[in-house]
This record gives sequence, structure tokens and C-alpha cells, in this order.
Amino acid sequence: MRSLAKLQLLLLGVSSVLGGCSGGGSGGSGTPVSCTLALQKQAVADLMREWYLFNDEPDQQQKYVSLDLAQFATPQDLLTALLYQPNRFDRNFSFLSTPAEDQQFFGEGQFIGFGFGSKFADAPMNADLRLTQIFLGSPAAAAGLERGQRLLAIDGRSIAAITQAEGLSAALGPSQVGVSRTFGLRRIDGTEFDVEIAKDIVTIDPVPAATVLTAGPAITGYLDFRTFVSTADDKLEQAFSVFEAAGVTALVVDLRYNGGGLVLTAQRLADLIAGFIADGQAQSQTLYNSSKRGLDTTTFFQQRPESLPLLQQVVFITTGSSASASELVINALGPHTVVRLVGTTTFGKPVGQNALSYCGGERLLRAVTFETVNSLGEGQYFEGLAVDCPAPDDLERSLGDPLEASLASALSLIESGSCPTVTGGQKPAAGLALLLDPPLGAAATLAQRYAGTF
Repeated sequence: MRSLAKLQLLLLGVSSVLGGCSGGGSGGSGTPVSCTLALQKQAVADLMREWYLFNDEPDQQQKYVSLDLAQFATPQDLLTALLYQPNRFDRNFSFLSTPAEDQQFFGEGQFIGFGFGSKFADAPMNADLRLTQIFLGSPAAAAGLERGQRLLAIDGRSIAAITQAEGLSAALGPSQVGVSRTFGLRRIDGTEFDVEIAKDIVTIDPVPAATVLTAGPAITGYLDFRTFVSTADDKLEQAFSVFEAAGVTALVVDLRYNGGGLVLTAQRLADLIAGFIADGQAQSQTLYNSSKRGLDTTTFFQQRPESLPLLQQVVFITTGSSASASELVINALGPHTVVRLVGTTTFGKPVGQNALSYCGGERLLRAVTFETVNSLGEGQYFEGLAVDCPAPDDLERSLGDPLEASLASALSLIESGSCPTVTGGQKPAAGLALLLDPPLGAAATLAQRYAGTF
């Protein structure tokens, strides 16, 4: 079995040759070779033609036959044209990046921004913008921003006017340290205030909460998990050590804003949850296009020292912003333990990307190259994973508060085995966290793609 880490190194090594251009390298005279715009477009076309998951579709093959690179002004324009049915199968999941951007987010858990997450609570009107999470130590935290506050204006312009014009992402400015905006906000108690905030490097705490609660006779662990980055690995193991020592028999994993990330971290989380009861059994399969079948792999559950031995059921809190690696974990656990979902239907991304380098390793194409299925071959959940118990994202309370609507529903489900009644005033919010709004596209930063944050 080939591990994903080794596979990524293989892909990086192969793709840098296939890319046909170099940036940090040099020619025979020692002079650096320039990766021209034409060479960049050729590299993107070649990599997509070889690695793209959807190349087995007849319509996709026709795109390559009639491809004229001169028609596209930029590599991004070319990539957009090559996406397969973007309204469903590749909703801008494939994107261009750089090694530095990848390392900052996936390796160091950092991004440049204000340090808050938000969502529209009134979709499709997109005027009632509410703060969902504030990152510890961020400029937003220092400025007094809190979950549940309503963002009324940016630089004196209403949110409604901004969404009808250039959109929120553009209004918040480029991902550069020092970029500042003046925000008008309304607190939960109705008072309003203005504050100027400048962007800085924000370090994500991937596990902001890990506590032990009770739900009837069950000793229940609650894990708030923000995103699948490498800095999460040690935090997850520490959290599960606490759960294991407490004799946790039920688990609530809060993935409501978790847009995914590293597959290796997803596999680790699945091991911590079910590695004891499913050690050595198939966890998931990674499947490539027909020309790359030799790279298909099966991952097996591995018992870790912190794996929970007494776990009887796990409840995931999800929203339309729970995507990718979050869904992979849920789908992988289904055949092996009792899995329930509370909240709203997940996003629907049963596919993943490898980082394919070109221009001598200076640029990356994160193309959709594989899909994942569980040990029963179940996948293809492009419409999302449905919940067992609908529940709202209660912005009036902090995450981890047992009285917060989604967590309260999860605890009730564990205690009684049935879904609590959702009253007319507590219907799940229609808005999606900003993993999706603005949509995953070329203009979105990695933080926006995977964590829904600014």
C-alpha cells in the first residue's frame, strides 16, 4: 500500500517534469529559465490531460481535442474552461496555488486575514451577515469581535450594497498584511459599534475546544474541529487522550465550519475514533482515473494509543460548509460504528486534489485527481450527506455550550436515541458559511476554501 504522503512526493516529482518549464532551475549556461505565460498554460493543459479525475468522461476528452491555448489569456482562464460540469462535479475544486501558500496554510495552519468566520443568515438575500467564529489572537479578536454579532457595513457601505456589487471577498481586500477596513457591527444585545481592523497573519487553532460532557448515562466527548491541517495532529491526539482517560462512550464532533484539508489528518481522526474497534479493517479507498489505476490505494484503520476503546456512537454536527475531508471521515466510519448527523446537509465533495507542480516547482495546480469511497464502495455524494436530525446553528450561544441548539440536539440524540423537535423559530438557517459564499473559486484564498474565514 502506498501512503498518500509518498504519493504526493511522486506526483510532485513527475509533474515538475511534465510541466515543461522551470523557474528556480537553470539552463546549460547557468542562466535561469523563464516560465513564460505560454509555458504555464501548456503545463496546466498537460497536467489536466494526464491527471484530472473526470478525464474518463467523453465530453471531457473532447475538450482536449479542440483545445487552443491561444484562446486563453491566463492559466486560470484555461483551467476554468477545462473543469468538468462545474455546477456539480468540479465546482472550482481545482485551482492554482503556490508552494508557499500551501505550506503556510496546510503546514503551518496560517493565513493572512482579519481572523473571523461569517455566514449569511438570510440566503438568498445575502444582507444579514453574522460572525460565526473568531480566531484566538487574531486582529478580529483584539478588536472585540464575537460570535453572533451582525456585520452591518464595511467602510460605510451596507452589506446588501456590497453583495449586489463586487461581493464580500472583493470588498474585504487582498490577502496582504496591513490591509485595513472599518467595520460596522451590531452586538447580540442590540448595541452598535465601529472598529478599524488591519489584516495580519492569523494562526488557526484547529481544535479550539475538547471537553467531556454527559448525555444520560453516556460519558460524552465534545470536539470542536476547525480544519484538517498538519498542526491539528498533535491537538487531536491530546484531545483523545483526555477522552480516553475519561472513559468516553459517545462522541460529538463539531464540523459545522470545517471545509476539509489534508487527507492524512482525516485518516488520523478516523483512527482516533474507530481505530480500536476496526483495527486492520479497510477505512477508505482512493481512486484515480483509468490511466492512473496503478495509484489506487486502500487505507486501513490503525489503532493508536489514543483510540477510543469504549465508543458506542459518534454524532457529527454539520452544515453546508462541512466538506471534503470532513465528509470523508463521516463516510469512512459509517460501515464500522454508529454514526449520526445533526444540523444541515453537508456540502458534497467526495473528491480530492493532489498538488501538481510546474515551473520548476514554483507553481502548483491542485487539480481534482481522485475520489474517495468507504469500505463498502460508497461515495459519489455530490449532493451532500443528509442529516438524521435537523438543527439550527445557534449564533446566540458559543460553540461548545450544551444549550447551543445543534449541540443540544446532538446530546439529546445520544441520551434518548431520537431527534428533538425543532420548533418553528428554530429552523436550521439557510445561510452557508463563507466556504461557499463567495463560492470556491479562483479568487478565494486557501483559508476561504478550507476554513471559510477572512
